[in-house]
Amino acid sequence: MERVTKQSESRNIPSVEYEDIQAGVGSLNKDVAQKTVHKRGVEFQKDDILFGKLRPYLDKRLHASFSGIAVGDFWILRSTKSASNYTYALIQADHFRTLANQTSGTKMPRSDWSNVSNEEYRIPKSMREQSEIGKLFDTLDETIALHQRKYFSLPPPKLHYFITYRF
Repeated sequence: MERVTKQSESRNIPSVEYEDIQAGVGSLNKDVAQKTVHKRGVEFQKDDILFGKLRPYLDKRLHASFSGIAVGDFWILRSTKSASNYTYALIQADHFRTLANQTSGTKMPRSDWSNVSNEEYRIPKSMREQSEIGKLFDTLDETIALHQRKYFSLPPPKLHYFITYRF
């Protein structure tokens, strides 16, 4: 993958800010096409990956389904030799997260690109196989999100039927 850094201030495409992405879910919490404020940021394309490098433990990430501008502390990752949905699954893996969480700064910790970019990642040779693996993880993510929405839509008395375990 490569890191995209082309800056833009276009008013014709949506902008995504850090607070627009749901932590740990990888989806937007609003329709960014409806936003009227446009700021300077890094241009991204459909299928690019926005990875929030500020406080990476918050897990602010998005597999873009549209073109736009990323405003704030994002890495824009573009798949060059792999399927983008596979790359998106890869950045959610423990190994990538561990590297990304080796941060610099104390008050506003940020991921260090050299930690992530100098690491070797093993991927299947076949683009078709990568794509199928990516689709599997997309389906799992969608299923988990669906069940989470269903769980949180329950009225409070029914929530008490669920047991929470902490280890």
